[in-house]
Amino acid sequence: MNHIVTTTLFSTAFFPPVSYLAALIKADHIFIENYETYPKQTFRNRCIILSSNGLQRLTVPIVKTEGNHTKTNEIQIVYKENWQQKHLRAIESSYNTSPYYYHYKHQFIELFSQKFSTLTDLNIKALELILKLLKLQKTIFSTENYEKYPSDKIDLRNVFSPKRRPQNIQFETYYQVFNDRFAFQPDLSVLDLLFNTGPASLDYLLRIGRQISFRVGNTDMVNIE
Repeated sequence: MNHIVTTTLFSTAFFPPVSYLAALIKADHIFIENYETYPKQTFRNRCIILSSNGLQRLTVPIVKTEGNHTKTNEIQIVYKENWQQKHLRAIESSYNTSPYYYHYKHQFIELFSQKFSTLTDLNIKALELILKLLKLQKTIFSTENYEKYPSDKIDLRNVFSPKRRPQNIQFETYYQVFNDRFAFQPDLSVLDLLFNTGPASLDYLLRIGRQISFRVGNTDMVNIE
């Protein structure tokens, strides 16, 4: 069967969930939406990790420079409080006993030591770091205008949400810190996968990706098994 080249449109995301990365790896041409009106309570400025107390959200504080009409690429990061230090402490507290935390730790410290003016700048750097650690070469493009119904792209901008998981994906279990306290928690931030499985993360993502099928003009992801 001939491979169909796909151009896929994603929302920006802060250390996104496993399903997002699996879909992104599967895509041939990747675009990140910059010009949508910024929606609230999404993975655009937050991720979910597993702490000793259960699921924990890490949220980047932001300000909408144009109120409810602010475009995603205009969202600015607030540094009134040292949220980077809080995030690093939360990540270390959650993963310092994981198999690969100390192997990757210094690169995240370096990322969080930088100050980015906009959320999209931070998220791109975070995504580039994840792809580097996965030893993947992917070119990421940013949109230059907003299309409500893109006819030539697979639109996944609103598929990934903290409020629901993508349907019809069977997430294999892997070792997680605190597995003596909690049942396996699927589709957490890619940070959870990376710190717990290290170099095996890519193969895991590829296996998840094989369950995903894209449809141009349709935001659904469907199981193809």
